Amino acid sequence: MKKVTNLLVAVMAVFMMASCGDKKSFDQLNGEWTVVTIGEMAVPESADAFMGFDVAEQLIYGSTGCNQLTGAMPAELNPEVSMFAAMGSTRMMCADMTVEDALLPALAQAVDFKVDGDALHFLDATGSSVVTLEKRK
Repeated sequence: MKKVTNLLVAVMAVFMMASCGDKKSFDQLNGEWTVVTIGEMAVPESADAFMGFDVAEQLIYGSTGCNQLTGAMPAELNPEVSMFAAMGSTRMMCADMTVEDALLPALAQAVDFKVDGDALHFLDATGSSVVTLEKRK
């Protein structure tokens, strides 16, 4: 019985340490980021698509290059829920909807992120980058 108890304590300790280590800091997102790729599609600078994160206020804002984005940051990451589930946008028609038509569905797939220097990657459930952004100077 003592071996089983020791094993259970060890397993619980491993799970507790793993869950603490996986917590990501949203502080890395703070500021504004220019959308540079959506999947394999390069986004032209002229589109002026960007996302901003106000971590202190837990707000997300930005532009699809056509419509405005606004929403709340998630309390934590959940691999089954998009990071942008609590986000909305205006719905105007624009002359060129190419970037928006690619960006909104890509953001809906984003469940995780990775910051690599001045690059921010939103990742889908398989770990593939669906949107890449660069930190605005």
